[in-house]
Amino acid sequence: MQEASSLHLPGVAMDDQIQELVRSIYAGSATSVVFEAMDVGVLSNVVHVTVTLPTRVEHLIAKFPRPEFPMMHAMFAVEAAFYTRTDKAKVPFQLPPLLSASADAIVLQKLANVTSYSCYDGCPPARVLSILMQLATLHAAYWGQSFPELAAIPGIGANLSVQEKQTHFCTRYAPFYADLGLPPTTRAELDHLCSTLAQGTRLTRLHEAVESWHKTLIHGDLHVANMLFDDHHIVLLDWATCGSSNPLRDVAFFFTVSVTRAVREAVEAPSLRAYATTLADAIPALSIEAIETMYYLCVLNQFVILVGYNALTMSLATLGSTPAKQAQLRDGFLETNKRSCAAALHAFQMLAQHALFQ
Repeated sequence: MQEASSLHLPGVAMDDQIQELVRSIYAGSATSVVFEAMDVGVLSNVVHVTVTLPTRVEHLIAKFPRPEFPMMHAMFAVEAAFYTRTDKAKVPFQLPPLLSASADAIVLQKLANVTSYSCYDGCPPARVLSILMQLATLHAAYWGQSFPELAAIPGIGANLSVQEKQTHFCTRYAPFYADLGLPPTTRAELDHLCSTLAQGTRLTRLHEAVESWHKTLIHGDLHVANMLFDDHHIVLLDWATCGSSNPLRDVAFFFTVSVTRAVREAVEAPSLRAYATTLADAIPALSIEAIETMYYLCVLNQFVILVGYNALTMSLATLGSTPAKQAQLRDGFLETNKRSCAAALHAFQMLAQHALFQ
């Protein structure tokens, strides 16, 4: 731990900002504010803050946009709007105790006695069903609603336009999986999948199928590293890309980013069926088949997004604070790409009779 007067986060001195912000939360009653940078995330600076008050000590987590990424202020504004302006009464996940939220900083009370998992290690299979069931409850509760205060285009990577997909996918898919160490048979299967997707206006039709589907509140960055677990609750963090969009984006993103291939193959079908059944029970106009079909379309769409943004994503690995952190980030991005390839190939099989491929 370092005293606030001596800590400087990468690229910018934030001593006074943290000191002023934390002391304002406690109306000047804090006798000491001590913090240290946490080596987590890529686009934000995150600090662990220890606040000494006259009768107790409290621990906080504060995050700030990195100054080299000014667009992060808009994402922070979305998260602040979710916490302060959106009706959260029907959110089935537990939310972290909020102390302050703005386009410049999010401050949360640190939760004790919780378990977390990294995306690289993956979500344990025993956790997947409960996550998907709560997610179905969330999506059903806000069905058809719009959220003008939240992200205009919710979801990580969802702003990749149909024109960019249609124009650039054909030249980007081979480099995407060239460095993944895949066996020749898998590369051949991916070549077939990608050349099929690139034919005619198929990518446009895929994009439009996903974009034109039903809308509800989605989290937009739903992966296991944004969750904390205790014996009774799932705490869902980081609502910076939430808004009204296709709910199966959340499900596809979760299975692409959060679980290993082996776990996905073991639990995807029963968990997806449980999610679809819960959602269809709540929204009678939907069928289980339609929900599951849209899931596989969203898996393919997520694959196309990862291909489209791969060069940018891999460049973010260079932002790690140490060479070891940079290597860890790169390995994590490559693992996500590998999982996406496997998930996309499976989705392609499940959609073999879909009109998109006829």
